[in-house]
Amino acid sequence: MMNDEEIKNEETTTQESTETPKEKVKIEFPYSEVVREKAPKVFDVAENVATQWKNDEKFEVGLSNPYAEVAAVKALEKAKEVEKKLEEKGVISMAKMGVQIAQLQVQSILSKFNKKS
Repeated sequence: MMNDEEIKNEETTTQESTETPKEKVKIEFPYSEVVREKAPKVFDVAENVATQWKNDEKFEVGLSNPYAEVAAVKALEKAKEVEKKLEEKGVISMAKMGVQIAQLQVQSILSKFNKKS
C-alpha cells in the first residue's frame, strides 16, 4: 500500500506528463550574443517573461525589489489584457494583414526597380 507521500508524488508526475510542453522563447537579434555576454541576467529575465507571455502563464519576473516585482507583474498583466482585447476585436490580425500587404508592395516596387537596372 502507498503512503501519502508516494500518492502525492505519483499525482504530480501524472499531472506533469499530461501537460503540454511549454515552448521556451529564445531572444535573438543581430549581435545579441555580444549583449548576452555583457548582461546575461537581463536576457534570462526577458526570455523568461517572453515564455510566460507566449504560454499565457502567470508572470514572475524575478526582481530582487518586491515593489518593482509587483509593478512589473501588474504592467505585464495589463499589457496581456490589452493584447487579448485587441485580438478579440480582430485588430491584431488586421494589422498583420496590413504588414503583409505593405511587404508585398515593397517587394513589387523593388522587383520593378531591379528589372529596370
